Amino acid sequence: MSEEGLAGNPEAQQRALAEVSGKSTLTRLLPAVAAYSLGAIPLSRDDDGITLATFPGICAGALALLRRHLGAPVKPLEFDENVMAFFVDKIYLNGRGVNIHTFRMPDFLDDPGNDERVLSPKVERPEAAGGGLAAGKILLADLELSSWLRDLEDPAPARLDAWRLGEFCPGFRREGSRWTVWLPGPLPPDVPLLLQFSEDYSGGEFFRDLTGEPVREFPYILFPSEVQILGVRPDGALLLYVDGATHAVQPGETPTFGTEYWLVRHGHRFHRKLAVSVRAVALADRADLDVRPPFAGAGAAELRRWLHA
Repeated sequence: MSEEGLAGNPEAQQRALAEVSGKSTLTRLLPAVAAYSLGAIPLSRDDDGITLATFPGICAGALALLRRHLGAPVKPLEFDENVMAFFVDKIYLNGRGVNIHTFRMPDFLDDPGNDERVLSPKVERPEAAGGGLAAGKILLADLELSSWLRDLEDPAPARLDAWRLGEFCPGFRREGSRWTVWLPGPLPPDVPLLLQFSEDYSGGEFFRDLTGEPVREFPYILFPSEVQILGVRPDGALLLYVDGATHAVQPGETPTFGTEYWLVRHGHRFHRKLAVSVRAVALADRADLDVRPPFAGAGAAELRRWLHA
């Protein structure tokens, strides 16, 4: 079908990409991470260059990198966003997802020295660390992740219908000399960490969640892959990994760790800021925990504190 017939026609676009999915000579022109991050799928190749199906609004830097990688002129053809997302997954990812590199400057796509990183998956697998706690002890940690995201290619404000509210059930609360813990069943005896974790996303993403969860295995990913819990030390320190650095947070300490970077996804450059605030770390006796079943909707005290009201 002609380019004119594909433009603005999601059904025809689906048929065209379904044909491409069986043509390895085309699909192999781009690695999976490039199809996802640069937002392109090769459609055809001739003497005039390579026609690419792209996400809407693909930036000039992404197209320039594609030209450098393919070694030929490229002819971008904007496809429907949902069609592209479906076929990038179907052809390249198969539901596995991909971890992409991040950069410290907004113009990273303009530097050919960054091409190899953009075109390759980011490998970031910090190893679990730390030993077990003394018998009868458990670590209680209250963490908040704040994320701000801006699409540099689309200055329009985010849609308010992207707002999402979580169940608002906290993980624990101090009640005098004891702790109230909300869990669907008994606290497993081999769990070293009880995590209360709240998320607050803003900018191009709007949602909030508050959850409590016993953590048995490490690393425990809070934000892939920049924020992870690596373990609990025998002295009660929480080992927190934030964008390449590991921090040991002792009981009673309440630090905040932050990072800022730029990335390319679906052909758009994004600017993200992350902050991880440690609200509390406490080493408690298991005998001082009172376990109750979870409930939908946090108590007024948790809700006011979490919403900063």
